[in-house]
Amino acid sequence: MMSFYYWFREGSFKDHGVIYCEIRVDGEKSVPFSTKIKLHRKHWNSKEQCFNGKESAKHQKMLDFYELRFTQIYTQISYEKPNEPIRPSEILDRHRFAHVGERKTKEKEIEFIDVFNEFLADQNKLLKAEKLKEITVRGKEAKYSIIRAYLGKKKLISISITEVNTSFLDEFKFYLQTSKYRDSTIEKYLVLIKEVSTYGASKGYCKERVLDDYKIEKAKAKEPVSLTKEEMDKMETLELSPIQRTTLDIYRFCAETSLSYTDYTSLSDEDIEIDKEKTIWIKLSREKTDTSQRIPLNSKALEIFQQYGGAALMPKLSNYRLNIHIKVIAKMAKIRKHITFHTSRKSFVDYSLNELAMPATTIQAMVGWKNTKQLSRYAKVKDSTIKKQFLK
Repeated sequence: MMSFYYWFREGSFKDHGVIYCEIRVDGEKSVPFSTKIKLHRKHWNSKEQCFNGKESAKHQKMLDFYELRFTQIYTQISYEKPNEPIRPSEILDRHRFAHVGERKTKEKEIEFIDVFNEFLADQNKLLKAEKLKEITVRGKEAKYSIIRAYLGKKKLISISITEVNTSFLDEFKFYLQTSKYRDSTIEKYLVLIKEVSTYGASKGYCKERVLDDYKIEKAKAKEPVSLTKEEMDKMETLELSPIQRTTLDIYRFCAETSLSYTDYTSLSDEDIEIDKEKTIWIKLSREKTDTSQRIPLNSKALEIFQQYGGAALMPKLSNYRLNIHIKVIAKMAKIRKHITFHTSRKSFVDYSLNELAMPATTIQAMVGWKNTKQLSRYAKVKDSTIKKQFLK
């Protein structure tokens, strides 16, 4: 009598592994072999020898295929050698020999990395045709570098497009999580891999769109972090080094004008206009959103602007250095918030919404958004604002 025994074997990642199998015939066992079914430990019930979870039917179908194949080989051997005992090792050897023969005649599968490179080449063609924004394409290229490094680290650089399946995405997601990537960043990586997989299917490199049913968990929106005018004023009273003072000037200027790091570093004298009332304006086009941005300089922004002698002479530092120094300055001021340079822009939105009570559409025009949907990511309406406006 032939039977099968299965168990979960953990791989490189904790609680992630592969189902292994032994063929058993009249008490004799074959050597263990991999079924190549990758899954999380919680999706295998060792006692019942069955799968759990949304992929259970798919995985069971693979086991059924193995068992049918081995049963066919068992029957074939019993006809060939009716008076001899059937050994599980011979069943496994015949399966492997046939499998190797099939692989040799099978057309070479397209590698995922080759599909990815072709995908990026097409993205750059769309960029040249002005159908995509440069920031979008460069972002995908940056993620490609991280994905390629991961494939090299895991010795998966030659993985085929068909093997980039739900198990692959789960393992890559786990890698990003343990590498302390933010949920919102992980979501973007998974969306990109799924996009490349769909591209490969559209080009005929794989018969099935294997990731169509893979659900990418939406990252939970975090509470926006910003600084108040009082907190920024407190930072300005500190004794700071020259590099820290420059950092704070840049941060404060962006907090007063809503400029992002990219828009600030590309600011030029051509972006400055003076109206009939002598009000100085920053007017520019935002490449990221393909919108215009219009900001009149308030007294604080004007003070910093004149201190350096105009847009072209405003100091420039890398985003990395700005982030390092602004965190140190906030700590010196005993401000216990998770501060990054981008919180300067969020501080502008928070102040405009809650202190100046500006309409959302006006804020949209000043920060250069396509619509007001992003407002909730940058600021929340405070209780004090509701009270002030409702209980007038």
